[in-house]
Amino acid sequence: MKSISIERAWESGRGGLLVLMPAVLLSACDVSVINPGRVQEDFLFKAEAQAAIVKGIGRAASEAHNWVGYTGAAITREIHPSGSTGSFGIQVEWQNGELDYETVNTHWNLSQRARWWGDDGISKIEEAGAEDPEMLGRAYLWAGYAYRLLAENFCDAVIDGGPREPRSVYYERAIARFDQARAHGSSEVAMAATAARASVKAFLGDWNGAVADATTVPDDFVFHMPYHSTEGTTTHNRIQFASQAEPYKAHTQKFTKYEEYSLSDNNPNGDPRVPFRVTDETGDAAVQCCGQVPWWPQTKYPEPGADIPLSKGAEMRLIEAEAMLIAGDWRGAMGRINGLREAAGVEAATASNALETWTALKRERGIVLWLEGRRLGDFFRWNRDNAPGDRHPLEVPSGSQNEGSHLIQQDLCFPIARSEIDTNDNL
Repeated sequence: MKSISIERAWESGRGGLLVLMPAVLLSACDVSVINPGRVQEDFLFKAEAQAAIVKGIGRAASEAHNWVGYTGAAITREIHPSGSTGSFGIQVEWQNGELDYETVNTHWNLSQRARWWGDDGISKIEEAGAEDPEMLGRAYLWAGYAYRLLAENFCDAVIDGGPREPRSVYYERAIARFDQARAHGSSEVAMAATAARASVKAFLGDWNGAVADATTVPDDFVFHMPYHSTEGTTTHNRIQFASQAEPYKAHTQKFTKYEEYSLSDNNPNGDPRVPFRVTDETGDAAVQCCGQVPWWPQTKYPEPGADIPLSKGAEMRLIEAEAMLIAGDWRGAMGRINGLREAAGVEAATASNALETWTALKRERGIVLWLEGRRLGDFFRWNRDNAPGDRHPLEVPSGSQNEGSHLIQQDLCFPIARSEIDTNDNL
């Protein structure tokens, strides 16, 4: 029996993408895995390397999404801190709602690595000639998602040691890569790229373009970022792993808007889209704002290998609803919102005017996209555009530590990190 080692492309280097390639073991019933280590960059221009290159781009994007999505969830109070501040914990600055440039080096470095690996890998595949067009389409898709992560979450753009630029540079690059993914990818890749492009166009305020894309995506479509339970903590779903009973208990749904929403009399059975478990336990350490906090862990992601949705039909319906609201059709927007709620088996939302519909929309996006790394971007663009409607009181800062579970402040984007400022002569 012959076995094949798992393809990996995890290693990075400024001089070029470094890949760990599969080795075929020919000895009978040998189930060991041989890792040949790093290879010369010239090898990456060969057709045999292209599958590993694409996997490496996806892996880099998943690790960046892990860090940005988890910390963003703390800043937007999708989760509340309930314990440790190290390793998989929520640092004190983030607990208070602050994204300081000293504390976001990992987020910045991983996100920049993901978009650089994407562009570099695509360049190598195209120079060598794509052995499989589908492979090239998937490379463009992962690169597009890497740029969307930057576009939705980072205050400024910096490309390859260049100067500070508007974050719109990330948007434009994301759209260009999604366009190529649609041109080269399979039907699934093309659909994911269309949905992702709709979300970026909405962020840019191109609502006609966003709706044109969104309407082509069916309600039941979902495209996920994959994670794994058995390959070490860097491949785990970080939000899930930090919420486990052992070893962290780092965050809880206590003191979030989801506690009130799911346990209210109007919603006695909860909402299956925001599941969590009520326990009589507390987190593993005292929290600055509140002391010992009840540990009510999320259950949307039940194990460390749980995948995170990146694009889905439900978000497309909310893009359509928001476009209707902007155009003045608040009744149509409520129809889209309640279509999603009916499909989820929960009570319809009510509104009697546009302002109340905006509030309902902001709540519904928080439910539909819960713990998917998207909430910080929504807060930023609604603030930028002076969008009407209210967010829940626990999602906005109070300005005072005396308010207990409330945020003291709330930074709405990740700054350029200290690591970039210290090494980039253009900053």
